[in-house]
Amino acid sequence: MKKLNLGCGKEKELGYINIDVRESVNPDLILDITKGFPFDDNSVDEIRAFDVLEHIPILSTTFVMEEVWRVLKPGGIFATHTPDAEYGQGAFMDPTHINFWTEGRFAYYCHPVYREYYGTKANFEVKYFKRKLTDPMMRVYHLHFILKAVK
Repeated sequence: MKKLNLGCGKEKELGYINIDVRESVNPDLILDITKGFPFDDNSVDEIRAFDVLEHIPILSTTFVMEEVWRVLKPGGIFATHTPDAEYGQGAFMDPTHINFWTEGRFAYYCHPVYREYYGTKANFEVKYFKRKLTDPMMRVYHLHFILKAVK
């Protein structure tokens, strides 16, 4: 089973290929995901991206989401944990956040009307969704999605 942990930082996950753009965190693979993934089509079972999507330049979002979809096997899982830009302040407090996500933003990769309108190749089915208050003092909410690649 091939599993990827994107933007691993210092939090390595056992059983995953831990990927980060920063050499200083000693990942298994140094990779700028905005340039593409060095994996074959339909070759990955699971991708984990916790607190990653908000760091991707907004103009690279669709490319990265399509790369995730491209490398996932049919039925492969994409698990994300992203600050919610609709609720709370967490998405906007961190100066390194340059991409802002809401529950509806995921529709561009999951809903056929939006996918067709924009010609988006990536196609995911929502298997799980939860909005969670992760820091009550700072009013930080996160969106947790588990998406299944539809091919």
